[in-house]
Amino acid sequence: MRLSFPENHRRGGSGGVKPLAHSGHTSRMNDRSSFHRPSLDSSRVIGNFSLFRPLVVCIVGLGCAWATSACPASAQEFATPQLKQSAAQFHVDILPILNQYCLDCHTSDAPSGNVALDRFDSPQAMFSQVRTWLKMAQTQNDQFMPPKDEDQPTEAERKVLVTWAESLGKHLDEKPSTDPGQVVFRRLNRLQYNNTMRDLLGVDYDVATAVGLPEDPVAFGFNNIGTVLEIPPLQLEKYLAAADEMLSRAVDTKPASFSFDMTKVDFDLEGKMPEGKGKDGPIPPATEVVNGYRLFRLNSTHHFPLTLEKAGTYRLTLATWGHKGPQWIKWQPNLAIRINGQVVKSISVLSVRESPGTEVLTLRLPAGKVDLSIEFVNSEIGPGWAENDHRFRHLGWKSLEVTGPVSPQGIVPSQEAHEKIFVAHPSDTLGPKEAARQVLTQFVTRAFRRPAQPEEIDRLLTIFDMAQTEGSTFEESVRYSLKAVLVSPQFLFRIEQTPTGSAPQRVTDYELASRLSHFLWNTMPDEELFRLAAENRLHEPDVLKQQATRLLADERSKVFVHDFAEQWLHLDELDHALPSEEFFPEFTARTRHAMRTEVLMFMDHLVQENRSVIELLDSDYSFTNRELTPLYRYGGYQNEFQKAEINKQRNPERGGLLGMGGILAMTSHVSRNSPTRRGKWVLDVIVGDPPAPPPPDVEQIDEGSDKNQAKSFRELLSLHADESSSCAGCHRKMDPLGFALDEFNPIGRFERERQGQKVNASGVLPGGRELNGVVQLKEILLEQKSHFVRNLTEQMMTYALGRELTYEDRPAVAAIADRLEKNDYKMQELIYGIVESYPFQYQRGANQRVASN
Repeated sequence: MRLSFPENHRRGGSGGVKPLAHSGHTSRMNDRSSFHRPSLDSSRVIGNFSLFRPLVVCIVGLGCAWATSACPASAQEFATPQLKQSAAQFHVDILPILNQYCLDCHTSDAPSGNVALDRFDSPQAMFSQVRTWLKMAQTQNDQFMPPKDEDQPTEAERKVLVTWAESLGKHLDEKPSTDPGQVVFRRLNRLQYNNTMRDLLGVDYDVATAVGLPEDPVAFGFNNIGTVLEIPPLQLEKYLAAADEMLSRAVDTKPASFSFDMTKVDFDLEGKMPEGKGKDGPIPPATEVVNGYRLFRLNSTHHFPLTLEKAGTYRLTLATWGHKGPQWIKWQPNLAIRINGQVVKSISVLSVRESPGTEVLTLRLPAGKVDLSIEFVNSEIGPGWAENDHRFRHLGWKSLEVTGPVSPQGIVPSQEAHEKIFVAHPSDTLGPKEAARQVLTQFVTRAFRRPAQPEEIDRLLTIFDMAQTEGSTFEESVRYSLKAVLVSPQFLFRIEQTPTGSAPQRVTDYELASRLSHFLWNTMPDEELFRLAAENRLHEPDVLKQQATRLLADERSKVFVHDFAEQWLHLDELDHALPSEEFFPEFTARTRHAMRTEVLMFMDHLVQENRSVIELLDSDYSFTNRELTPLYRYGGYQNEFQKAEINKQRNPERGGLLGMGGILAMTSHVSRNSPTRRGKWVLDVIVGDPPAPPPPDVEQIDEGSDKNQAKSFRELLSLHADESSSCAGCHRKMDPLGFALDEFNPIGRFERERQGQKVNASGVLPGGRELNGVVQLKEILLEQKSHFVRNLTEQMMTYALGRELTYEDRPAVAAIADRLEKNDYKMQELIYGIVESYPFQYQRGANQRVASN
């Protein structure tokens, strides 16, 4: 007997958007594949911005009744004679079997298990559902379907179905690649937007969080799928706020600056000592200098007349220190700051340093003439007593600087970022508009990820001219134009020029640079990629591979590795893992974090060291720290993570993803294991064959009922499957895989005995093969590692392309999987294979005829 998994089948669902996770086996790992969901073209205009929704070709079937007539086939419909033969056999041999045994349940009106077998009105429609046919073949191999109480196909009929489906998959793998897939206007997702703003402006700041940019929708397992990345009106407001926020940190608008050195001006002392007061001690001059600082005594005021061109927020920088006198709170004076006689700020002297330092304040100042005055006063102390330097606190001043207008938040722009943007400045030989043209041309080329067009720069210069007319400085005027760039569809979307004609064409080198950088860095191309694109050399095979190697070696590649791993493996669910500290006190927030770090470091290691992807199934090492070592019983007790060797004789259960606590914890319940959740995770993530969502009317198992309390959870699962024929098939696939992991407790501790009894980790797989424990499960997965390799290839290719894969992508997927096998399954070969693939480097022609996906 054997466990024979079907060809990889990506999770999907209604609308392709990921549902919320919840308990039981109806989690977010539900099947979300969809091959009959074309998206209509649409656009939306908000203000002066045309916000494009993804443009997707809406496909119709062939103009003939294929199932009932001999429709002539074009060369494109049948790329090979083998596919033509498969189409003919479908009509002659397969349809009669489907009509007799399947179509009572599997029709479009209410398809059982989300499988409809009556949608095939053309060869292309039939080809596009190759995964459905391969899944059907698996059910026939395992004799899952039809249900036991229905009429059953003969062995010969089952063999016809299986042979035809497997041949179809093979023929599609071998056919020539003719369709590189649909390319839509892909909005930068939240991660890409944040990284691009950082790299474009030279400011490392999490602006997406600062302005509350919403999380992205998920389709086909990932949040970078172009067909669902739209811009609701509210999100445009977030982009406007983000542009302001980042430009305030990147552009120095060169405001007017006023600086006063208090050692060079006289004091206007209004607090003269009345006759007969303060005779207890000497009365030094009010302008005494101590260590280079003027002493500002009580009840004295100084005026600073300013003339400001603009109203706004100004920054006051005071070089001060406290001098002499006790720290008696009752006698502490205030530092009062007045604007045109009105107190706008009052500061306690208690806050003034004992040693020289700087105090920075922000004030809102009006335009025109402004009387800024600073008073050092305490109304409870008479003027004469105020000059007694033995009894009362003095304030030492060195300088006061007024600068502005500045950002209301008091943000100081980065000079490095400013200089990176402003590559030209007005001079005697270069006018402001020409300088602005140079600045904008360089900026737009980087922001739009392609050479700026003259008409685009002319439109931006219109904004610059308007700002100049209103009296803005050169830098302020350019900033208005930069803001327009940052909310332009050309920046927010990755827009590729569709080739004319009906034939696919290679993407431009600039588009290839963008595809490469967004795949491996999740950000815009850097200067070297731009240079190679400008030289039209990036598409050269040796150059492209060298650049992929360079990007992988860069620290920024960790963003790709972590983002892909988080989504493919569902690591976000670890944040909400159900095991409770009430039952497992050691399962703290620190433990969750350590578990997540282990998985990500393992993935990093595979990429950076070019290890075999098969180590994800089993390995003789992992990464641990003091949080995980007691749980795993191997590794060291250091705070920092270290690579730890696994003694496979002593700990054969460890190694690979299935031995990691994070994977096991996030697929458990509050106080016990969940064989169903764990088995479903294996089917979905490792094998690529997620079961269909359970019917909505299926009742959850009630463990607390009187009739169930004496039964084990294994017994309850068996009863649940037996009582519901609609659940039986999926549970027969999921539960044995989950039982094999049952020796791991809910937080991943390995236990051969639990509550005084030996843990039962046995099960029977579909087809009758028995297994017992995680070691045997790994052996089975390793025996059929080609299924895992193909699934991993599909997942990473979906992530890299930002779209659903179709049957037209099967040749590329098969070629990459074959490349992996020939190169010892090295991780970087997977990445190189994707980068060098036909779908990654080509684009559909505008008039290319394509089949429904």
